[in-house]
Amino acid sequence: MKQLNSFTRFSIDSNFCRFVACCHIGSSVNAAKFAGLLFFVSISLLGCAQSPWSATHCAAIPSPTNSTLTTSVADNADKPEPEIVVRGQDPVDGQLVSTVNSASKEASSIREFDAGTLIAVVGTEHILAGDMYVFVEPIIEKNRGKLNADQEKQLRASLVRQVLAQYVQIKALYQEFFRDMVGNKPPKETSEMQSKVTMKAAQIFHDKQVPLMLQKYQVDDLASLERKLQEKSMSLATLQTQFTERVLSSELERKYVPDQYEFSRAELLAFYEDHASDWNVIGRAKWRELCVRLNKHSREQAETLIKQMGNEVYLGGKSFEAVAMQQSEGFTAEQGGVHDWTSQGSLKSKALDQAIFSLPLRRLSQVLEDEIGFHIIEVLEREPSYKKSFDAAQIEIRARMSEEKRSKLLEEFHGKVMSRTSIWTLWPEDIPNSRALSEALGEAFQP
Repeated sequence: MKQLNSFTRFSIDSNFCRFVACCHIGSSVNAAKFAGLLFFVSISLLGCAQSPWSATHCAAIPSPTNSTLTTSVADNADKPEPEIVVRGQDPVDGQLVSTVNSASKEASSIREFDAGTLIAVVGTEHILAGDMYVFVEPIIEKNRGKLNADQEKQLRASLVRQVLAQYVQIKALYQEFFRDMVGNKPPKETSEMQSKVTMKAAQIFHDKQVPLMLQKYQVDDLASLERKLQEKSMSLATLQTQFTERVLSSELERKYVPDQYEFSRAELLAFYEDHASDWNVIGRAKWRELCVRLNKHSREQAETLIKQMGNEVYLGGKSFEAVAMQQSEGFTAEQGGVHDWTSQGSLKSKALDQAIFSLPLRRLSQVLEDEIGFHIIEVLEREPSYKKSFDAAQIEIRARMSEEKRSKLLEEFHGKVMSRTSIWTLWPEDIPNSRALSEALGEAFQP
């Protein structure tokens, strides 16, 4: 299973940074390395004197396409709920339900776990099924109306397993953070250091994050907040623990895998040439339309109405915006018929697309017809297609090369950390270098 490579981040209290730096001093570690320590937390749409319009073809406004969704438990980047990336099908188009239906063929191998069921051990720390519900239940909740009881159980069990592989990595990075802090110091010193840092993290969590949750859930006290969280299979204690784990895991990543890298001009140019098609910038235009829909009128009535609107603008002197707002039946009629920047080739109608990108600016088109109805358009602004020069693309090239390099280095770094962390799990086939949980707990272990 692919490892989690990055986290959504935002800056945390500087006092926590200074505190951890002091902890490093107490452990005989160079405090200068941590003087600027910052913590980040991951917490995801025509002109003539007579009436000039004749019927041609046109297209409907395109509808958005379905795509694979990346579902995040977090509602907003500034909220403390945890984030684990779960990759699946777009639930809107029913593919998620189809996925669950197909999984039901193997229902015997899918089981729902009690919250207290041990599903993994990372180092000296246990992971229970309930720890995963923090990430899983919001996804279940969003799709509950699309699932029957059996499908819900199967989906929950499947998500628990998927999320575990990513959470194990966070646990391993969290433990590596403390090993990195104390070096070869005795276990007792490591434990003391962990207690100090986690206590400070708890203070930051309650001072900075709990008020945000009180506001989000519209409650005034911790007891009411706890009840709200329990309704979503969460708790303050679990959120606090996972807050600390992600903060320290992200800091360890930041320390050993920087965000930006330097590249020579030759390397940048090679990337530019290897990705030549990426620098083709598609033309775009802003335009406005008058529209009469065929589902509201007969074809003859609709054609008469669109010509009347065109004549009011062209011969009568009325503003395009006023006619659109008063009479047009287009999707943007309330905005005066204006369509924001539209990329060339993005509309279903070739005729409308061709008109938008060939008509002179600020000139009314002839009547255009499509399956929706009749249209008269006017192009307000237009930018032609072009190829971005190497000089203009350098900032983007450098950013993309840095992202690719960091992603590769992160994967390597994660692999090293995971290889030196003892991991036992119910699904060792999902996590490299892990072993079956039964090996750690003996043959009597019954999940």
